[in-house]
Amino acid sequence: MHIKFNFIVDCSENVLSQYQKISLHTDAGLITGANLEWLLQGYLILKQRGNLDLICSNDFVPGYINIIHSTDLIKLKGTPKDFIVCVKGDYPWRRWAHYHIVQNQNELLTNTSVLPLWVQPGLIGRNPQRKGVLRVAYAGQTWNGNLAGTAQTWVSLFQPHGIEFVTLPTGACHDLNDIDVLIGIRSFDTNPYSSKPPSKLINAWHAHIPFIGGHDSAFKQVGVPGEDYLLAKTPNEVLQAVLSLRDKPDLYQTLVNNGISKSKKFTFESISGAWEKVLHGPVARRYEKWKSRNGLEKQRFKVLSRFGTAEHISKSLVKKVINWRLVTNV
Repeated sequence: MHIKFNFIVDCSENVLSQYQKISLHTDAGLITGANLEWLLQGYLILKQRGNLDLICSNDFVPGYINIIHSTDLIKLKGTPKDFIVCVKGDYPWRRWAHYHIVQNQNELLTNTSVLPLWVQPGLIGRNPQRKGVLRVAYAGQTWNGNLAGTAQTWVSLFQPHGIEFVTLPTGACHDLNDIDVLIGIRSFDTNPYSSKPPSKLINAWHAHIPFIGGHDSAFKQVGVPGEDYLLAKTPNEVLQAVLSLRDKPDLYQTLVNNGISKSKKFTFESISGAWEKVLHGPVARRYEKWKSRNGLEKQRFKVLSRFGTAEHISKSLVKKVINWRLVTNV
């Protein structure tokens, strides 16, 4: 059974041709946004390995297993003739997709598989010549609720101790050369964030930088608190963890060493192998089942795509109303 795969990125033909020329080694800052991080990067890596018959396009292709991010699927939707694998990421399920790729074990359902996001492309680890703990950072977007408090909250927390806090924006998250500690605290509580990934922890391991995380279930699924990262749920707990790393070099190095060991489970090679196993295994089996019951699958698609689209519209309207009330204080 020969299967062909189509990695979809919603963009113009001209932009797509430029994307396909990107080098993961020199153009890391260009791979930003969920669809590029999952799909474009995945295509570029898997294409190099040569173990899959795959293309990268900007639309669905009949006769292929079409792999698309949730944010693009809601726009392109597809047709009953298309077999669709939805990469969910941080975004909603798309009910009409035939299979889902998720990033947290708590989201495993029928016709889903868990795969980690690719390691940060072009990652530059901590300069091995750096000494001490002088600079703490959060790498990622801050406007979307992924960082508890505000940047100023964190600056004020560390400033009295002579420690600088910085946020690394999208496009600069790969350069951790002058960072001593990374944090990933979404909220000051024990929320497990059951749809969120362990990516920040995995990237910290690869960068040889100690990580202080919240109670995210994904962190606990791949790491062990106290061994390869530190756990915190309040500003004071974060502060004390950072000061411990500053004052106890042995603790700092133990976390780094254990992280290096763990990072070997999450290399480009191992993640690529996991993708190939999922695509040739459960995804291929679902594809064969889809082909064998054409009439039923067409009806399924029509019903669920209508329902899923209506669900998306209703949620968008609710969000707009909430935002309007916040702005107008109604």
